[in-house]
Amino acid sequence: MSRTVDTSKRSVWIALGVAMIIHTGLISFQASRRINTSFIRVWMVDSLAPVEKLVDRTLYGVSHVWENYFALVGLHRENERLKTEVDELRMQLEKQHEDIIESQRLRKLLSIQESGIGKTIVARVIGRDPARTNQTVTIDKGVSHGVKPDSAVMTPQGIVGRVIHSSNFFSIVQLVLDSQSGVGVVHQSTRRQGIVKGTGGQELELDYIDDDNDLKEGDVFITSGLDRIYPKGLLVGTISLIGPRRGLFKAVQVRPAADLGRLEEVICILDHPDAVDVIDPTQESPVP
Repeated sequence: MSRTVDTSKRSVWIALGVAMIIHTGLISFQASRRINTSFIRVWMVDSLAPVEKLVDRTLYGVSHVWENYFALVGLHRENERLKTEVDELRMQLEKQHEDIIESQRLRKLLSIQESGIGKTIVARVIGRDPARTNQTVTIDKGVSHGVKPDSAVMTPQGIVGRVIHSSNFFSIVQLVLDSQSGVGVVHQSTRRQGIVKGTGGQELELDYIDDDNDLKEGDVFITSGLDRIYPKGLLVGTISLIGPRRGLFKAVQVRPAADLGRLEEVICILDHPDAVDVIDPTQESPVP
């Protein structure tokens, strides 16, 4: 085996020696004869150029993909940051919108307080009877604020109801829709007096009036002040439906002027002058 290895090494050295001699001879021959070797260069270019092109395109593609990968990673992070900023701005806009709406409501409530009703206080609605068996809401004002049972509660649109229970810091308000509720009213045009009662639903019912022959849909009722709870002249509601007679009186439904399903802030009337008309909050002039 050692002889075989020596023979193999000897053959390699002989081949290298022959190649060196031939290469040196070619160089000497070309230098002395100046033979045109352009065809050799052309052959080498044609042979090596495709390989170089392949290597170049491969390196370019890898570099392009790598750069795009990092660009996409950066773009994703930028998109996430912008999305977060947009969400924060949207929340700020919504809060500002709610603040504007609340400010408008409070300005209307302030105008009511300045209209001559008497001593009042603004309360926030913090709860509603979840079972809806009783039409009541809870407000965040109580005895310590001057709110007591039978205090009238209203909004700029009309009456809401009366306080039926007060603790030190909270009160329960019975809405006019409650089936146990009743309000003395007067027809705004004819000045005929009557009573509207709650039905437990979304409408009031005209329970009694001096003369119902001239009633029509759209007629307005305001408080008469005779129940000694609500000051005279506050909006109660408008006639929404007139049905056939049931005994002596027509079946008349009255839609409350106040939106009792979306109460947020209300005014509690702590004390009001007796037998004195107040300004209708929806009109520019006093109600006669």
